[in-house]
Amino acid sequence: MEQKRKLIVHEDAKSPIAEAYRTLRTNIQYAKIDGSLKTLAFTSAGPGEGKSVTVANTAVALAQAGKK
Repeated sequence: MEQKRKLIVHEDAKSPIAEAYRTLRTNIQYAKIDGSLKTLAFTSAGPGEGKSVTVANTAVALAQAGKK
């Protein structure tokens, strides 16, 4: 059975999970003080562990802050 996952940052911006993605966004932004990161890699040990949903929600959080 396929489980549909939401872009929680977009659909429920006030939720604690969305806030966690915004915290991740802030930590990514401060990871390299003297410039900006060009590449991020999201990995896991196996399939179906939420990489795509995590990447999509992180992308929405970055876009909301005006980042690419």
